[in-house]
Amino acid sequence: MSVTQSLPRLICFPYAGGSWHAFAPWQAALQGQLEVVAPELPGRGHRIGDAPFSRLPALVDWLLDELDAQLADDFSLWGHSMGALLAYEVARALERRGRRAPRHLFVTGALPPRHPRHAELYHSLGDDELIAKLAAMSGTPPEVLQDRELMQILLPFVRADFAVCETYAWDPREAALRMPITAIGGDRDPDIAIDLLHGWRDCTRAGVRVLSMSGDHFFLREHVAALAEVFTRTLARPLQAATA
Repeated sequence: MSVTQSLPRLICFPYAGGSWHAFAPWQAALQGQLEVVAPELPGRGHRIGDAPFSRLPALVDWLLDELDAQLADDFSLWGHSMGALLAYEVARALERRGRRAPRHLFVTGALPPRHPRHAELYHSLGDDELIAKLAAMSGTPPEVLQDRELMQILLPFVRADFAVCETYAWDPREAALRMPITAIGGDRDPDIAIDLLHGWRDCTRAGVRVLSMSGDHFFLREHVAALAEVFTRTLARPLQAATA
């Protein structure tokens, strides 16, 4: 009798202002190799009616409840930018609570937690100023930014996401993680030099691998296949067969 194993699970967390749709390309690219799970955060998508979180500890608690059934078996975490911070703190919370820990943590487009963020508080800016910052980051289509009615819907959760990042304070007294970390950056990211990614070594006892890909802060959009290969080479395991 042949026994088919369940696929390793990759749980994904979005950048500020992002949603689960950001990971749809990898759900397709990794089909049959990894199970890709991407929760929708409050305040957007089908959760548009829910108040977004503006502080990281409360959002982590919510994610632990929301993902409870997924945080089992063979799973790893991936987050981009703000999502990397979420993934890291979810992993910390799981270890702190004695829960099953992720096999691997992938962080893309993200400074190490101990590194200071930009001095300007984006979540405190006026609407026009915040929209200008979003335009400069090149992560939001211009036609969306120019739609004032749509932006009035989007800005509350975008602002809350920036508050999550900008009010975060890393506690170095907590034990380092027990799983390895892969940190990946864009070689033209204006705010995150590749060399800075080595600082993630402060966050784990299991080692850090640093990779560089061509592109700016949103380089991941140009490297769906390359990132998929990183995930599969790191996480995929051969199917095992048992006979009876």
